[in-house]
Amino acid sequence: MTVFKAYMKIAKKNIWLFMMYLAIFFVVTVVFQKVSAGEKKAPGYQKASVPIGIVDEDEGVLADSLKEYLGRTNEIVLLPNEKEVLQENLFYRNVEYILWIPESFAQTCIAEGEPLKVVKLPGSSSGYYIDRQINSFLQYAQIYEAADFTEAEAAEKMRDIKSAEITLLDTKKNVGKTPDYTFYYQYMPYLVMSVICYILGYILLGFRRGELSRRMQASAVSRQRQSAEGIAAACILSLALWTILTAVGILLYGQRFIKSEGFVWFLLNSLVLVLTVLSIAYLCGLAIKNSNALSGLVNTLTLGMCFVCGVFVPLEYMNKTVKTAAQFLPIYWYEKVNQILSEFGDITGSVRTEVLQGIGIQLVFALAFMCVTFVVSREKHW
Repeated sequence: MTVFKAYMKIAKKNIWLFMMYLAIFFVVTVVFQKVSAGEKKAPGYQKASVPIGIVDEDEGVLADSLKEYLGRTNEIVLLPNEKEVLQENLFYRNVEYILWIPESFAQTCIAEGEPLKVVKLPGSSSGYYIDRQINSFLQYAQIYEAADFTEAEAAEKMRDIKSAEITLLDTKKNVGKTPDYTFYYQYMPYLVMSVICYILGYILLGFRRGELSRRMQASAVSRQRQSAEGIAAACILSLALWTILTAVGILLYGQRFIKSEGFVWFLLNSLVLVLTVLSIAYLCGLAIKNSNALSGLVNTLTLGMCFVCGVFVPLEYMNKTVKTAAQFLPIYWYEKVNQILSEFGDITGSVRTEVLQGIGIQLVFALAFMCVTFVVSREKHW
């Protein structure tokens, strides 16, 4: 067990690396959790206040009624009918939606059904939201007009219309909130990649330093036995890291984490992450020749993957091109599973299939990196 003991000895000398990255990990997790917690609450089921620019060329009672109706849930900005002013307000996002109320509004738009002229920000969901509100007002107004109500009477009736009450159905079983422990697991790849890649890199560098490599080749212990002991030591170190992180997570979040539907899935996903990173770390350790190269490679690889794959920047904020490219990296699939677990409190059916698919893809990446590592090690005769 000479190789095994040597792995453990070198790892013990670099325990400070683990402590340093553990401290960074907890600081990052706590800060981002405080900033982000409570913000991810089913935005599609909340009332949104949208700044609306209105050009009122009618100034009649029904036009005033429309402005009052929209102003219940939105910010109304009255604008002159001047092209430069309107463009400037839209460009600087002072308003997200511009509505023109024409002269003879009651006759042209309510009685005759002509559409209102509007301008909205391209790709903005708020535009659709305001369209629905305006259409709702016009439909009510047309009903009153068909019933021979005067403009004043119709406007009075419109003031009595209440906004629709919305009841959120908790179909995902997470009460519309993102559990706080998902932030802990979201940032875990940064710590896992940094610690495993650095420690394993230093270990492999140590075995190639000086006469040690030639002495091992001349040893009575077979190369297969040496490799087996090294892999066993690396696996034990990685599992020890995973156990520590799991225990800390349980201590931090207690029963609400343990009793959650996704508890076992979070553990499984993080365990597969550790195995995948271990295969990457072995390949990195074989590729570098000195500690400076190790530092540059690990920092580039770790920070690059963490930024692109959704660790530091959530996946929902990334554009389609970046997400498409990130799918060729294993950390993306870890974060994809983590995102699913954060959204759904009931992991069954198609949700469970997606989770298993993400975990399976990570295992495929791990196997691929192991095969490449095996080929490289054979070429290097180490």
